[in-house]
Amino acid sequence: MRLLHTKDLTVKQFFTDIPRYVILSHTWEQDEVSFQDIQNLDIARSKAGWRKVENACGRARRYHFDWIWIDSCCINKESSAELSEALNSMYQYYEDAAMCYVYLSDVSGEYHPGNEKSNFRGSRWFKRGWTLQELLAPEYVVFLDKNWQRIGTRWSLQDVVSAVTGIPVDVFKGRIIDEYSVAQRMSWAAFRETTRPEDQAYCLLGVFGVSMSPIYGEGGVKAFMRLQQEIIRISDDRSIFAWVAVPPTKELKPWEIDRLARNTETRGLLARSPYEFRMSGDVQASNVELIGNKSSYSFNNNGLHIHLPFNPIPSSSEHFGEPIFLAHLLCQSTRGGSHLTVYLRKTSGHQYVRCYPDEIFLTSSPPPMDDVRELTVTEHLVTGRRVRASNTSRWTSQYEIELLRSAWDFLHLQPQGPISSSGLKISRIDEHTVSLPSELRFVQYLSQKTGDSFRIDCENDRPSLSIGHSWIGGSIPRDTYLEELKSGNYIMITSERRGDFSKKIDVGYLAKDDPEIRLWTGPLRLPDLGVIVHPTLSTHHYDLPLEFQGIFPPDPFARITQDMAYATVFRPHPDDPKECSHPTFRLLTYRWDYSLSHSYIIHVAFGLQRSSVWTDIVVQELFSHETSEWVWKSYLDSGSRAGKRLKGEGFAEAGLMTAEIKRTKNLQLGDYSLHLHTKYYSY
Repeated sequence: MRLLHTKDLTVKQFFTDIPRYVILSHTWEQDEVSFQDIQNLDIARSKAGWRKVENACGRARRYHFDWIWIDSCCINKESSAELSEALNSMYQYYEDAAMCYVYLSDVSGEYHPGNEKSNFRGSRWFKRGWTLQELLAPEYVVFLDKNWQRIGTRWSLQDVVSAVTGIPVDVFKGRIIDEYSVAQRMSWAAFRETTRPEDQAYCLLGVFGVSMSPIYGEGGVKAFMRLQQEIIRISDDRSIFAWVAVPPTKELKPWEIDRLARNTETRGLLARSPYEFRMSGDVQASNVELIGNKSSYSFNNNGLHIHLPFNPIPSSSEHFGEPIFLAHLLCQSTRGGSHLTVYLRKTSGHQYVRCYPDEIFLTSSPPPMDDVRELTVTEHLVTGRRVRASNTSRWTSQYEIELLRSAWDFLHLQPQGPISSSGLKISRIDEHTVSLPSELRFVQYLSQKTGDSFRIDCENDRPSLSIGHSWIGGSIPRDTYLEELKSGNYIMITSERRGDFSKKIDVGYLAKDDPEIRLWTGPLRLPDLGVIVHPTLSTHHYDLPLEFQGIFPPDPFARITQDMAYATVFRPHPDDPKECSHPTFRLLTYRWDYSLSHSYIIHVAFGLQRSSVWTDIVVQELFSHETSEWVWKSYLDSGSRAGKRLKGEGFAEAGLMTAEIKRTKNLQLGDYSLHLHTKYYSY
């Protein structure tokens, strides 16, 4: 790999004995500095991206790193061989880095990322395909705002990052990602985009521990099919088949009620893009022990050779020349433990195709192991990606401790007693920064105003915090501690590695009346219910799409795409009587251009009322004075809308339109589906 020297800005190639380095994760913008540009610093400095390189190197130097890896200027993209090596090795590059700097050029650090005023969750970085592995692979990740100021670390912001990405918090606590099913890992990439379609597959190579040659120009679908075939070579996890296609754009006519009569697209068992795994975040790995020595499957020249338990659908042969079966994938959903099945239609002999690819039927019945069929539609190997080896022993206990502005009221205390008589003293670097000698393992601080005190212990690679007689620490690889002081205020210490094997510790102070204190001290509450709606109404002759306008109150767990809207709500909580922090109901707002002369705003309310799931619908003229916020608040008043909420019905009507909320029987995000209808057409 090539590394950029942070002082003289020269690029050097290393094959062995790679030095300690920090790595930059960012989103590409206009006029980035390329490998060719960095050979001539005058040219490099003329590029708009130079400031990013300069600031990244500057931060690395401050933390005593001599080397940094930046993808824009450390890969010679004119060499196809080098590009292929870099794409297949990039996960390892990030995994082996001592620190990963995530630069968010579109984020201000003014607010805590959990604050609804923060633009952290809307950063472009969370929407890009390549940044998924850059979030997962490194051991230590620090987020930097547009001014290169620290926002927080992956550890300290784990709840917020989990809500944004859909990745379980346990991943950020150190759980190995290989323990998650193929479908779950695919779902983490479902809502991410890449500039080149083939990169939707190439950016996942490290996540699944496989290698393949990039072939730009082959197309995104073909590249993603190749990726799945490589995964199948090393895994027998059948959750790789647990995907849901984008629904057909043309819906059933009122007289085509029988869904088996629908002329659907037929598919194989491989998905065409990560987006088709958007509903699969709760799919567990398959239990192949159920099928014994028939668990292996493989590709041959006429398709996928596999054994599957079957359930016939008796009436299906009335509509097609060959019968349709429910084939069990031997996977379960974590929501209710339902078993996943797909529809297969027999074409001839042992040949089958998947039909209704936009559905995965959930059943409470376990697979019928008395009817396991051999049909054509991997060989079991050990995963090729290694578990990260701990390199803690390489880091010394040399610490530099700096009081951030919020903690300037604290004074460090020189050691007393036998330690003091030995001549050991804390070295002062500046007014607010000290350095601990290697023999001295702790430093104490005292507030001049509140009398608060705390002690930072540095007995090993990870610092710990002592307040009074309480010690906070452990073996978990935390880089941030936030603890309450005797006054009720809070102290926060954050450690970050440096290139000379030492550690930098920043100390911050948060007042107990700080409005953002709950965002730092309390875990992010997970929603109790999720609802999905497909925003299209179809007439006999044409489709009328609904233009999504927004969700109120804003939902950090929401997912909005071209074919669906997903939103969540919470159960009532006595500490939140106004339902603002954790709303028990939300409003989805759409614009509906019914004709050239008629446009409407449609507000669809849904939520939890005691044990009931309810919905309501409000249809207004386009220029109505009622905003989404105003409509939402009206359900809290004593009027008719509040009465509908308290009544808690799953069906509502307004004019020609109706809304209905029902529990789903198919794999999707959330447990409920919200359907909109009119008297004359529906979806």
